[in-house]
Amino acid sequence: MQRKFYIFLLILFTSTKISLGQVDSSHVLNNALIASTELEKLRSEFGQHKEFPREYEGQILTALSHFPELKSTPVKFRLHSSHASLKTRINFWSFFNQKENRRYTITISTKSVSRMEPLLLANLPRNAQVGVLGHELSHVSDFSKKTMFQCIGVGFGHMSQRYIDSLEFNTDKICIKHGLGNELEAWSSFIRKTMKVENWRGSDFVNKPESKIERYMNPDTIRKEMDALNGH
Repeated sequence: MQRKFYIFLLILFTSTKISLGQVDSSHVLNNALIASTELEKLRSEFGQHKEFPREYEGQILTALSHFPELKSTPVKFRLHSSHASLKTRINFWSFFNQKENRRYTITISTKSVSRMEPLLLANLPRNAQVGVLGHELSHVSDFSKKTMFQCIGVGFGHMSQRYIDSLEFNTDKICIKHGLGNELEAWSSFIRKTMKVENWRGSDFVNKPESKIERYMNPDTIRKEMDALNGH
């Protein structure tokens, strides 16, 4: 009788383990289906006229979902070796088109100088990836509203470091206005912690003494900008 009781307990315990395993598998499967469904929805709504590497599809589509004005704008995200971790440009021949017919390329660097390697997109936390992609899409959004002559003015402006300081700071503002403040803050915090700096002025200054100029917004500035937008 005692032996039968132990056998019963063993069967019950084994059955419980199997049942729990089935529940966990179902939970994981359901989460995967939800994620897949959400990704398909993002792809259908915001992935038109876009080219991007599959390994960053979720991050890119998440960032794009904050820029509904770019739904019909052709944007190509390409992987390429580059000193800067990311950069945005207007495709040369489309530069002469009407602004609504321009095409853009966002380069995601796969290799840089050793000091910049930690800041490559592949090495960032996911939230920070979305934040920096949002920053680049903010450049696209800004360019898409400018005339050809205004875009030429931006090109000439790159001859001045002070102009670039202002341009990038205002691009962060555009990103925050598009609802990506938290993600931008994640990117800003990661850079400052990784590079051990208070102010980040970009890849061109990576081997120079730290600047006192806030070209890209610091986390505190981002939070203040978010509070101001929320009326706090």
